[in-house]
Amino acid sequence: MVIVSKALIKFFMCRIHIQKITNVFLILTAILTIFCFYGCGIYCSNDNNLSEYNNKSSEKGKLYVKEVIDGDTFILSNSERVRLIGINTPEAGRYYFNEAKDVLEILILGKEVELEKDVTDRDKYGRLLRYVYVEELFVNIEMVKRGFANVYTYPPDVKYTEEFLEAERYARLNEAGLWKKSETCKLEVDINYDAEGNDNSNLNGEYVTIKNMGTSSLNLEKWTVKDSGTNIYEFCKYALEPGSAIYLFSGSGKDVDGKLYWGSSKPIWNNDHDTLYLRDKAGLLVEIYNY
Repeated sequence: MVIVSKALIKFFMCRIHIQKITNVFLILTAILTIFCFYGCGIYCSNDNNLSEYNNKSSEKGKLYVKEVIDGDTFILSNSERVRLIGINTPEAGRYYFNEAKDVLEILILGKEVELEKDVTDRDKYGRLLRYVYVEELFVNIEMVKRGFANVYTYPPDVKYTEEFLEAERYARLNEAGLWKKSETCKLEVDINYDAEGNDNSNLNGEYVTIKNMGTSSLNLEKWTVKDSGTNIYEFCKYALEPGSAIYLFSGSGKDVDGKLYWGSSKPIWNNDHDTLYLRDKAGLLVEIYNY
């Protein structure tokens, strides 16, 4: 009986020891599992937070420019199209289009670029919206400072608005590129940019007034009026006599007696801020109106 009891006690003590080891193993496994999941959660969270504050080089790998489309759009080595944020350059067929494209090619074509995102990732055309750098050169700013682009900041992508405006002031002061002035006599320009009621329902409630303050008649044929974006109106043959004014309405109508119509299907002028550029037939700047 004693022998049997000792054997039984040894058996049960062995079972208890094994059970303790098993319990310890299970506890350790559980702790490690929780730690791994928790750690992964911390990593993912930190990565997301970092992407909000460090948007530079958000695209993977080295990126090179393989083609320049115009003064503010190009194609990367990974076939992504990129639109420079904060600026606007002349459209095809307009004054300084070729010059702006040529300069952008000189700055970035075939070179490695670093991209910085603001708030908006892509525009309605699917293009990446980015600030672009070649080494230490801020390309967006450089295009404005050299006079090949005007400022076109649009919320919420306004991180460098002050820098853009300063660059444009520099270009205008030095009459660089787009800012070379026409020798045309003085004109007075004004905009009624906030139409009464709903702007979309009252397109002709917003209009531009241009008055000839000089002493000679002006032929406005092929002159253009442009906003800070891409909206452009080109005049047909029209003689603006000294002391006379014309009214350019945003909507549709019949051109008669100094009343001209843009024919736009949407409002042209922003209610908070915008810029009007009046250029002569050669593309030189006649007047600029900011509000």
